[in-house]
Amino acid sequence: MTQDHMAETGEAPMAPRVYMSLIGACAGCAAWLLVHVLPDQLSDQRFLLWTASATGGFFTVLLALLGPLRLRHALGVALVLAFSAAALLFWHSAGFETVRAQFDTGLAPLAWALMLVVGAPFGAALVDGRAQDYAYLFDTAWNIVVRYAAAALFVGLFWGALFLSDALLGIVGITLIDDLIDQEPVPYVLSGLALGLALSVAQDMRAYVSPYLLLRLLRLLMPMVLLVTVVFLLALPLRGLSGLFGDFSAAAVLMGMAVVTITLVTSALDRDDIDAIANRWMRRVAQAMALLLPVLAGLALWAIWLRVADYGWSPARIAATLAALLISGYALLYAIAVLRGARWADHIRTSNIMMAVISFALAALWLSPLLNAEHIASQSQLDRYLAGAVPADEVPVWELQHDWGLAGQAVVDQIAALDGVAHAELQQNTERAAELSRWEFDSGQGERAASDMSADLVPLVAVWPEGRRLAPDAFAMIFHAQLKAWLDLCALPEAPRCSLVFGPFGRAGEERAIFVVPGTTHNAGAFVMHGTAAGGFDGAGVIRAARGEGQLSAAQIRQLGEGGFRIGPSRQQSLWIGDFELSPRF
Repeated sequence: MTQDHMAETGEAPMAPRVYMSLIGACAGCAAWLLVHVLPDQLSDQRFLLWTASATGGFFTVLLALLGPLRLRHALGVALVLAFSAAALLFWHSAGFETVRAQFDTGLAPLAWALMLVVGAPFGAALVDGRAQDYAYLFDTAWNIVVRYAAAALFVGLFWGALFLSDALLGIVGITLIDDLIDQEPVPYVLSGLALGLALSVAQDMRAYVSPYLLLRLLRLLMPMVLLVTVVFLLALPLRGLSGLFGDFSAAAVLMGMAVVTITLVTSALDRDDIDAIANRWMRRVAQAMALLLPVLAGLALWAIWLRVADYGWSPARIAATLAALLISGYALLYAIAVLRGARWADHIRTSNIMMAVISFALAALWLSPLLNAEHIASQSQLDRYLAGAVPADEVPVWELQHDWGLAGQAVVDQIAALDGVAHAELQQNTERAAELSRWEFDSGQGERAASDMSADLVPLVAVWPEGRRLAPDAFAMIFHAQLKAWLDLCALPEAPRCSLVFGPFGRAGEERAIFVVPGTTHNAGAFVMHGTAAGGFDGAGVIRAARGEGQLSAAQIRQLGEGGFRIGPSRQQSLWIGDFELSPRF
């Protein structure tokens, strides 16, 4: 029986399957050590980060390349690539106080993963001396994707069968499987073993487990994607550009569509002209998509740039800009290749090699000190503030304190050293950001403490009945944005005075307070206040007018502020201002 026949039928030699299963089992054991053992043993979290990223990257690349490469060659590529990426990730962590802070944005792990994904096929090509062979790179990259997808599916099926087997044996009182998987390292080892075995079988069955089916399915999407893109571009000037430019989510959608277009064009051109799409109409579709790519990329880049102009740099906007520039590189090279006419498909394939190398370099650059996104973003925000481009309440001080590492902390120190009179608001915001969670800070970003605002609001409110007094912090528990709105409205010199009326407005005559605010658009401009035992308020509900027309008039609000009201019954006690009835509903 020939080796090719054995590969096609799956009757391959057992040795490769055995050592790939063993390598997978070792990977599972390493994962267990990294998750359950080493975190308790290693106090240095950065060393743990390097160990975990180097180990995870090594086994991921090794299992991906075993089959396409011999064991010693796969080991060499995995060691060099995994340890290089781990070293850069470790280096990058020096810019943060903790590893957790480094991982909060997710950008560093993404760059590390991109290095592994792009580097694996190029490493294999370099070892085989075929770094410029597009067909080899194309086949290697897509085979890795398909083999890992098939292996992941097999691992899922393996565990499903194992759990069903355990349930079946449990019916007759045999708990062997359950006892086995209860041992800590066993689930990890079994998963790794199943993964390694599945990858080996997928490699042996490469004549059947190939990317050809996936590539041909992707080609079916090309006309739909082209049609959607054309409709979008035709509708854009008709609907206006306000929903696009400066919108970060719009830029993400545009870049996502551009990536899909690049993937579809690449799949259509395949590894060479022999395997490329042959239908003339579909080739025209691929050319049209390539020509439209610069438009999508340009719109995405413009949207990001306008966002940066409005809000300054942040690490996420820097990453988005680099991604948009990378996509723009693909787009321009694709369009130029099509416009050149002859051998346009070959030119696109050559462009793919060049742009993949650039993407690998950008990922490595992101993790190196040569591109310190947190420093660029932090200094940009401070410079914009000092230049008078933005007010103090628009400086992202919470991100400086918590998300942007040591570079952000350095800018926080610079803010603290500024003149305390001219920059008091920014310094106060920075101090609040250091003490509050993100939700707490955002609920009152740029504002003074709620207790201070409550103390300013209380003297602006007429309280009835006469003699009733409010504590300075009576409104301190009201939602921050609501409290600010009330303070702004009650402080207007030309507006009628705000009034707070205590009375038996609750069920069964329970005391409640009705707060009437001028200039609001909330129904009658009145709120029923929910009180605390200490005499303050912890919430407010909008009141609808029971009778009368719509909202209270300025004259009625002024009449209330002067004591011109009565409390009388309806279906429950209501506040009457002339013929206007405010009746809380519970």
